[in-house]
Amino acid sequence: MDHSLVDSVRLRGSQPVLHMYRRPPTVSLGYFQPSAAIDRDLAESKGIAVLRRMSGGGTIYNDEGQLIYTLAIPEKELPSGSGAALAFACAAVADAVISLGGDAAVKEPNDVLVSGLKVSGNSQLRSAGAVALQGTVILRKPIDMDVLLKRSSEVGSLSELLMRNVDPDEVSEALLSSFSERLGMRGENSSATESENAHAGSLLRKRYASQEFIWGR
Repeated sequence: MDHSLVDSVRLRGSQPVLHMYRRPPTVSLGYFQPSAAIDRDLAESKGIAVLRRMSGGGTIYNDEGQLIYTLAIPEKELPSGSGAALAFACAAVADAVISLGGDAAVKEPNDVLVSGLKVSGNSQLRSAGAVALQGTVILRKPIDMDVLLKRSSEVGSLSELLMRNVDPDEVSEALLSSFSERLGMRGENSSATESENAHAGSLLRKRYASQEFIWGR
């Protein structure tokens, strides 16, 4: 769906879309990451799905204790350059965390920290005038990160660090507010169009469900 939304922006001039969702236990390989970055046998034994996403960056573990976002947007709406665009995304996430009561700081190039612990990692995809900024906000500390063979940062969670139960809906609202404010746009709820849903299904069948695509690197 994220890929489909970027294509809508790139090919049909669609308005920017902020897509937010959660996943069951899943390992997400960055587009260029080798599959050897994960313990495949352990993931299979625990029933943890493995996918390869469209954007770059490292290998991450997701579950329903994390909120994932993708901003599909025309390149012209963002600061010029890939580094500046990624910094924009990190700053927007940090704004959202601050609004929830966290003392957030950006750690270049792509992390947001609270009290020195990583609560968000971010990445991007650039495609012929369109950009997908993607990231994860950790609400509850993951429990199955041992499927990752290498971790670059010590991970925390907003619920743990803010000492209260942080609800996904409040994080969604905070992200929508922070991205809207930084873009100078007004956000409103919407659903994917029929053509976006159909294109997402086609991309799933032709690419993202392919074992060669997932494990071929």
